[in-house]
Amino acid sequence: MSTVRLDPPTATMISLIGSLADNKSALGRRYGEWAVSAPTIESAVAAAAMAQDELGHARSTYPVLAKLGVERSEEPGLDAGHPMFVIAEELPDWASVIAANLVVDGVLTTFVATARESSIEPLAHRARKILQEEGAHRVHAEAWARRIARAGGSDLELLVRRVDEMWAQAARWPGPDSDPGYCEAIAAGMVSGGPLAIRDRVRDWLYPQVGGVSLDEPTDWSDWDPQRRQ
Repeated sequence: MSTVRLDPPTATMISLIGSLADNKSALGRRYGEWAVSAPTIESAVAAAAMAQDELGHARSTYPVLAKLGVERSEEPGLDAGHPMFVIAEELPDWASVIAANLVVDGVLTTFVATARESSIEPLAHRARKILQEEGAHRVHAEAWARRIARAGGSDLELLVRRVDEMWAQAARWPGPDSDPGYCEAIAAGMVSGGPLAIRDRVRDWLYPQVGGVSLDEPTDWSDWDPQRRQ
């Protein structure tokens, strides 16, 4: 990946867009791995469809980087890119799939929503298309959250634990709210909301979906890497 000299908001957006695509690619692979192992035929079909969507989102998002002076000639392979650690490898159980759908997909989609009127025209175009397709993912996540909540017991306990595990990393993905590059990107109309607003919107949605989750606000940013967004 080659770059030119970048101002802070452009560097921030390159980091966000590249990481968005990396995580979309990883999500697609994780969903796809469960297309033959889901607990019902319907959920297996949904996992396959979501996998196809996410891989398509990744494939179409990488080229947006060219508008910002970065060339990525092809989609990274299995071991390339820097997805969140929680989705970098196969998910161990169905609760993890639903937690990824709720939390990781939720955070990424909420970021995408802040870019639907972006001054970076290719990003705005991609954001609007992604949001159309993500509606079905949200319906899937909510339906399974309700189903597991009704079951209660160990199933619900596992989902709560998986959601909190996913949140511990996904909540850090947007970065600290005081990040100067992000603030300048908002001022330039590249996105409409910052990290804290993203986390708050996701929290407001998640609390009614899965009772008992923590969803704490990250406080220690001393080891945060703005390039890997981890």
